[in-house]
Amino acid sequence: MINELRQWAMDKEIEKKSIDGFWFCFNNYKKEEQQEFREVFGDDFDKSQLKIQLKNVALFLDEWDVAKNYNAISYGFDYVVTYIPIEYKNKKLGVYRMLFQLNGESFDEFFIID
Repeated sequence: MINELRQWAMDKEIEKKSIDGFWFCFNNYKKEEQQEFREVFGDDFDKSQLKIQLKNVALFLDEWDVAKNYNAISYGFDYVVTYIPIEYKNKKLGVYRMLFQLNGESFDEFFIID
């Protein structure tokens, strides 16, 4: 099963899509939240100190709790989530997550600074 998920991710270019999505969000964050960006990354931001690498890929079975005993967000379909830790100067500052339908299309993302 793990090899199938790995192959699916390679076939659908999930790593490339996730990293491209990260950079799109990061550049918007840098432009639109300038004050917060400086507080988090400092006035002397050095892009070469920013480590961005796909860390995890996870398959979520969305409708497992068919009895709805546990109140949680449900998309109504199974999906895959990628995780890219946001590391700057060897310190974890947050995480970027991208969510994919099983056809490989992204449908949501989260850019979270801790």
